[in-house]
Amino acid sequence: MAGSSPLLEQVRSGNRQLQLLAAEGVLPLPPEEMIPLQVDLAQGLDPEVAALARKSLRGIDVRMARPYLERGATEEVLSWFAEETSHPVLIEAIVRRRDTPRPLLARLARRLPPDLQEILLLRQDAIVEQPAILEALEENPEVSTYTLRRIAEYREHLLPRERTPVVRAPVPTEEMDEEELAEAIETARELPAVGELEPERTQLTEGQIRMLPVPARLKLSRGAPRTLRLILLRDSNAQVAVSVIVNNSLSDQEVEQVASSRSVVEEVLGLIAKKRDWIGKYNVVKALVSNPRTPTGTALRLVPRLAVRDLRELSRDRNIPDAVRSTALRLYRIKQQ
Repeated sequence: MAGSSPLLEQVRSGNRQLQLLAAEGVLPLPPEEMIPLQVDLAQGLDPEVAALARKSLRGIDVRMARPYLERGATEEVLSWFAEETSHPVLIEAIVRRRDTPRPLLARLARRLPPDLQEILLLRQDAIVEQPAILEALEENPEVSTYTLRRIAEYREHLLPRERTPVVRAPVPTEEMDEEELAEAIETARELPAVGELEPERTQLTEGQIRMLPVPARLKLSRGAPRTLRLILLRDSNAQVAVSVIVNNSLSDQEVEQVASSRSVVEEVLGLIAKKRDWIGKYNVVKALVSNPRTPTGTALRLVPRLAVRDLRELSRDRNIPDAVRSTALRLYRIKQQ
């Protein structure tokens, strides 16, 4: 990022010793640099660094994290904390932010406790833009009587009555030739170097790759080397992420890693669940069912394939949808007899 400290630049450049220290949160960096750096490391390819970063972030000092989440946090950081923490102060900061992505609020709505449900219900602007928030609140196993009453009132008075849905044709993506791709890559080199370097094809960092136009990322997704594949699989554009699955040969290890990732779009997880060769691998099935991002219908279809031990663990996992957890508990009780 522009204006970042030399120490941060050394961590970003791949100094592993500094990455380990950063993951633990012991480098002398301000929260606005340390927190996004740790989130980036928590989603990186180095298992040890990622585990340390996740542990540190889950135990982060709320007094330090809250101000950053309220004002300076990027969408990626907000999404990470929304998925990985249940601390009410941090979740409240995310819910109250005016620019929190509406789909993220809908995902949060499924697991908010009653006091935070009331705060979310104050976000009428978000509810009008994303009525699915109300449906998600109804699916919340802890939904309160007050929340249900407010939902009924909103549907009666706040939301538009029956509207004819607008069916939009998919927007065609322009094809990009090699010369245009080379120009796009050269332009991206001028952008701030953020994240892991992709050395084989682009020689760009992950942050620079994400700033490429969609046609460029689509072209790169075809026949991409491993590091580039893992970056593009986490792309926020579903078309790009799915293209990686369709146009490359992924190893079993990669598929398992993607199936367990909470940074990929639902379309990728749904596609993995449809491929017979991949779904025949037990670890892939377990990863999909345990991933809160996996569509609930897909997860429910796969739960019966799990062993008794994993069914027991799944039944205790508060991060997954209630329907998946209750199904796992029911099957656990049947299979252990």
